[in-house]
Amino acid sequence: MRRFSAFLLALPLAGQTITGSIAGSVRDPSSLAVSGAEVSLRQPSTGLVRTARTDARGDFLFASLLRGEYDISVTVQGFKKAERRGVVLSTSETLSVGAFTLEVGEVAETVSVTAQGAVVQTASAERAGVITSAQVDSIAIRGRNPLSLLQLVPGILDNTNDEAINRNFNFNALGNRSNTNNIMVDGMTMNAIGTNQRSTVNPSQDAVAEVRVLLSNYQAEYGRMSGANVQIVTKSGTREFHGLASYFKRHEQFNANNFFNNRLGRPKAPYRYQTWNGSLGGPVTVPGKFNTGRDKLFFHFTIEYWPLRTSGAPVQLTVPTELERAGNFSQTLDLNNRLVAVLDPFNNRAPFPGNVIPPSRVDPNGQALLKVFPGVNFTDRGISAGRFNYVFQAESNNPQRTQTLKLDYNFTPRDIVTFNWTYYFDNNTTPGPGANWPLLTYTADRKGKLGVLHYQKVISPTIVNEFNAGFTSGPEIDRIPEENLNRLRRETIGFRAGQFNPGANPLSLLPGATFGGVQNPATLGLEARTPHRALNETFNLTDTIAKTWGAHTVKAGLYIDRLWRNASNGTAFNGTFDFGRNVNNPLDSNFAYSNAALGVFNTYREASAKPYNHYRVSNLEWFVQDNWKVTRRLTLDYGMRFYRIFPLIERDDLVSGFDPARYDPSRRAALIAPALRNNARAGVHPVTGEVFPAALIGALAPGVGVSNNGMVVPARDRDYPRGLHEDRGTHFAPRFGFAFDPAGRGRTAIRAGIGVFYSRQNLGATLNNFTVQEPLVVNPIVYYGTISTMLATRGFQFPANVLALDRIGKVPTAVNFSFSLQQNIGFGTVVDAAYVGAVSSHLMWQRNLNAVPFGANFDPANRDPSLTTRTPLPVNFLRPLPGYGDINLREWATNSNYHSMQVSVVRRYASRLQYGLAWTWSKALDYTDTDTQNASTLVPVRIWNYGLAGFDRTHIFKFNWLYDLPNTPWRNAAARRVLHDWQVSGILSLVSGQPLGVGFSTVNATDITGSPTDGARIDVTANPVLPKKERTFSRNFRTDVFRLPAVGTYGNSAKTLIRGPGINNWDLAVFKNIPVHERIRVQLRWELYNAFNHTQFSALDTAARFDNQGNQVNARLGEFTAARNPRLMQFALRFYY
Repeated sequence: MRRFSAFLLALPLAGQTITGSIAGSVRDPSSLAVSGAEVSLRQPSTGLVRTARTDARGDFLFASLLRGEYDISVTVQGFKKAERRGVVLSTSETLSVGAFTLEVGEVAETVSVTAQGAVVQTASAERAGVITSAQVDSIAIRGRNPLSLLQLVPGILDNTNDEAINRNFNFNALGNRSNTNNIMVDGMTMNAIGTNQRSTVNPSQDAVAEVRVLLSNYQAEYGRMSGANVQIVTKSGTREFHGLASYFKRHEQFNANNFFNNRLGRPKAPYRYQTWNGSLGGPVTVPGKFNTGRDKLFFHFTIEYWPLRTSGAPVQLTVPTELERAGNFSQTLDLNNRLVAVLDPFNNRAPFPGNVIPPSRVDPNGQALLKVFPGVNFTDRGISAGRFNYVFQAESNNPQRTQTLKLDYNFTPRDIVTFNWTYYFDNNTTPGPGANWPLLTYTADRKGKLGVLHYQKVISPTIVNEFNAGFTSGPEIDRIPEENLNRLRRETIGFRAGQFNPGANPLSLLPGATFGGVQNPATLGLEARTPHRALNETFNLTDTIAKTWGAHTVKAGLYIDRLWRNASNGTAFNGTFDFGRNVNNPLDSNFAYSNAALGVFNTYREASAKPYNHYRVSNLEWFVQDNWKVTRRLTLDYGMRFYRIFPLIERDDLVSGFDPARYDPSRRAALIAPALRNNARAGVHPVTGEVFPAALIGALAPGVGVSNNGMVVPARDRDYPRGLHEDRGTHFAPRFGFAFDPAGRGRTAIRAGIGVFYSRQNLGATLNNFTVQEPLVVNPIVYYGTISTMLATRGFQFPANVLALDRIGKVPTAVNFSFSLQQNIGFGTVVDAAYVGAVSSHLMWQRNLNAVPFGANFDPANRDPSLTTRTPLPVNFLRPLPGYGDINLREWATNSNYHSMQVSVVRRYASRLQYGLAWTWSKALDYTDTDTQNASTLVPVRIWNYGLAGFDRTHIFKFNWLYDLPNTPWRNAAARRVLHDWQVSGILSLVSGQPLGVGFSTVNATDITGSPTDGARIDVTANPVLPKKERTFSRNFRTDVFRLPAVGTYGNSAKTLIRGPGINNWDLAVFKNIPVHERIRVQLRWELYNAFNHTQFSALDTAARFDNQGNQVNARLGEFTAARNPRLMQFALRFYY
């Protein structure tokens, strides 16, 4: 094995390519093989020519071809020239064109056939789907996201419903999680490092030539992730100039109204989108000097622009008045128009005279915070009823632009270079998060760049080498105008109080503040990373070598993938005050804004640090594969891919996680315990007996144990693995498949295959939140103090919720398999019926290691001694591991399975018609749907968590079409101009509903399980599913079969019980093409989404509620609560050159 690995490492760099192959054979009139025949392949759009000769079996192969349309000709002395035109090769496809049967005659004579329709796949075994150029250009997708077209492929559940272009994607392929897919543009990965559900760039739909998705048991050449491998190929220029310019418009005046708006008598919501785009492609020439034959250098440029502007709903808040900012509350009224008494905490809580705080008592720092708020702009209490005095409507300006430049250079027929540069502009100018009013407006700059270079070298007719190098860059910068930033500095607003950790706040930004008890209070706050800076970068390097040995086509190589992310992480770096009204606070003045004016707070929280982290992750993968044409009828695909998926790390090892093996019971923390002191509830130190305010009950007792017991930091413990989990070494992924043509005529194929695939970890689940845990970041709380004296104490820590990461670090694994039958049924149509399955293991889930056992609240020993009622101790006193809240262990320990029947009927565009049918009948089962979803630690997971996946859909039926309507036979010029050149396209979607469970609550908060961390499920006495004919708007399932579980049990309901509403939707597009000139036409487009305005509900009320007698009292249980979009229209004008 060591020698074999050394051999692989000695190969040229190789990996995932976007090229395909065309194979065929040459036969004489007696069906005998013709060896030595000259086969010529030509691409008319570029003039590229490749030649080959048939082998002893009469076979030929053109490997490493870019997608496109080719003409193939065969020349043999003594026979007529045989020619097949219009052969369409898709990305990464191994296409068999069957046999060329020669006719006796002169070479000067030509027998020509034009290829039409779909082709049976007799030369490879993988399960894959193709979105053709005709579908990309003609199927209407209102968000114009090319990945939305994946819904047309069997086995895909598309979860997006985008209104505008963006860089997010969310789909499940073959029952895999949505974060296991790999998206590539011209061979370059564009997945961002975070959740793996966002791309760095997204090309315009007009820049895309084709989308191919590899789904199951695909060749060892492809890897990186265990889900779908999506390959987007952008358009190239040709020998002729072509271009287009377009304008799309949507507006609420074109739309129908939503069902619930109609039901409630509301008008249509604003709905306004515009899109501008254009493209131009052709040869790059210098007349008389360069590329005069238009067969060397080509370009294609596309740009798309969305001037997105949105307005939020009006917001009503209460801000401090000018008088209140000065300490004068003489006009501060409650909802009943009564004066809100402001009490003096240092004068036996007597009201201040005149309800005015003396100037000498006004705290300048608290007053400075009050002065930050905007002035009152609404004073009509007849309308506001005292609930608000400030109204605003936030606006967002978020223009999006994507542009792609593609260059193709044919140095020679043996040396071909392509280059793609894609740039995505995404600037969102909007009020920042943190405050609930426009405290800080800035521009979130989220640009993306992608560059990829592809070089193909035909070394000989049997050896082809492909080199691919690419990068993506995605900076994230919050561009804050300096005047806006200066306005929020502590010294600018007059806030002179210091903070515990000024180094965490180098810009000296103002603290946050909340004001509970005020009607609709305004708040102060900043986004927790302000000002945010991040850089995401990816580098890929591949180089594929293919060698043909007789009936064998062997590929081998290696793939290198390196990702970087440098980013700030969010903490309370600037500190946060809670000035809310609190009767337990001995300093409380009875009103939040008066508390601030006095400098009195309930709590003050401040993080000890604001980390800036440097994440790194690498993949190293290599493979060997063989496509072996055993006989004319049987082809085998087999190979092995090797994976080194290195752990995701932080460059400086500044991550922290809990390790149960490092938890030392002898050093465990103790909590300030509840007790009665002087007939009042108080907290007592369990060792010293020191008495504290009741608010500190449950805080960590000073001087006892350590607060970070069991937490490990690799930077401080070099015996612990970087990234908190082990490097699992090399993984092996065998792939095998076969394609069998029973009759040898290329009209039938029996295909099957199986393969092993691996996925890398995702930053969002593994390390991102581990950089802000103890001891790296500490978040003490100061209770019941004043701003002027708060620095005299360091505050108290409370048990924190922390994360742990499974040190073993298993690699997510999927085994995909399929068995299919393809048949050409004529009319250019191929039918494919398949069984497709997938089994995944070592998926991540989350378990709470510190869950409170069932029945703990019922144990008399756990009763709170400071309360006269039978109330249990606070939750953190009942934990198995004292000193912590929830300890959620993220481990690669769960699995899933998927089984399906998939049927497709495909006709590629020919003779004015293209259509595709995709039907998936499937079942997806799992324990958790996402990496960070919790599995039970108290109930066996097989009982509690196993069942239908949230993305299970029993049936997914999609039918798409493009039809050029027949022209009229009339010769009248006006009639011909009106009635000729119409096209119709569309998508019919019929999709089953999502699996749903039924939850419950009680009017008196009944404790069922006795565990404050793990509740019960509802009891079910019979099947809740109603026959469809009995369902109504208000009753979609049987609500009478649910009951409150008995105290001391955890219910008997399964994870899911019913299904939500499904989808029954028609999207239509009608095009009118108006010829202007031989090469110029104008197209008018009318697109209708939910064309027949069919009401499609999208959600149900599934929350039962029980009274003290156990009666279900939610009258809306089982009722529809939301609906999908009504009919939406888009109009477009397109100019084609």
